[in-house]
Amino acid sequence: MDQRKAFGNDLKDPQLLVASESSNSSKSDSGPADWKPTNHAFWCTYAKDYTHIKSVWKLTTTDKEKAALSSMLDTCTG
Repeated sequence: MDQRKAFGNDLKDPQLLVASESSNSSKSDSGPADWKPTNHAFWCTYAKDYTHIKSVWKLTTTDKEKAALSSMLDTCTG
């Protein structure tokens, strides 16, 4: 429970982004395997942020998440 509390209160690597009500509702608690931003130009940023948080907190990633993140990271340029 201590790690969960620390995760929720983390201000160094925050996980929350401002989103429209409809976007927030459609995403709910889904990860990249089940939900992707409708704005394809944001896929790279979303995937980088998602993988960063998973790495920082040593969180597991499913094979479906990995596949979705890989395709989203393929949109990164430079």
